[in-house]
Amino acid sequence: MKRSERLHAITEYMRRRRTPVTVADLARHFEVDERTVFRDLAALREQHVPIVGEPGRGGGLQLHRDYQMPPLALSVDEAVSLWLSYRLAGVLGGLPAGRSLAPAVDKVLGSVPRERRAAILAVIERIVVARPAGAELVSASTPLDAATYRACERAFIAGHALELEYCDRHGRPSTRVVEPHGLLVAAPLWYLLAHDRLRGEPRMFRVDRIRAAAARAQERFEPQDPRKLFAEIEAYDLEVKE
Repeated sequence: MKRSERLHAITEYMRRRRTPVTVADLARHFEVDERTVFRDLAALREQHVPIVGEPGRGGGLQLHRDYQMPPLALSVDEAVSLWLSYRLAGVLGGLPAGRSLAPAVDKVLGSVPRERRAAILAVIERIVVARPAGAELVSASTPLDAATYRACERAFIAGHALELEYCDRHGRPSTRVVEPHGLLVAAPLWYLLAHDRLRGEPRMFRVDRIRAAAARAQERFEPQDPRKLFAEIEAYDLEVKE
């Protein structure tokens, strides 16, 4: 866990507790030594987090009762991942948490600063969540490579071109440079909805068929709604067949 993440987690941990917590408690909970906890507490006080009480043997710490957490500092990709989890829970069905996730996601997005929320919503609008892929299609798929998926996701969110080593359904390899305008999720399959510079037209690339992906971060493009690029996208909203 990065220090910035731990500072936020310590604040949230203390906010949820109704009773004071000791430095030893914090050290055990976050799996760090007590000296690290003291440094973290000092850093939080420098950030004007109102920690009251005294550390030390027999002492206890807690947040001032009037303290309110500042707006969430979720990154765009963190917020998009949260939203996707909620949407996939609804599509997969039979998951009791799916319905209760909706208000939780709304609360989280509502607490994000306005400019970042606008950026998050602009990305979410370019994601199409379809029905789960059919059994025959899934049986012929291969596991997603995490590094390849992350490269595709970063290019999609940031709006820069991507060079792909791609293998089509017939096993034919090719090198493509694409502009990833959208993502289509048909669990467990992922598709990149992109403008293919080689073909000069929109193409769908199944992510598990991408053998390698390299960012072209200097080659930026203006993201578009993939539903306008792909006339057949409404059919894919219902069922993925290829």
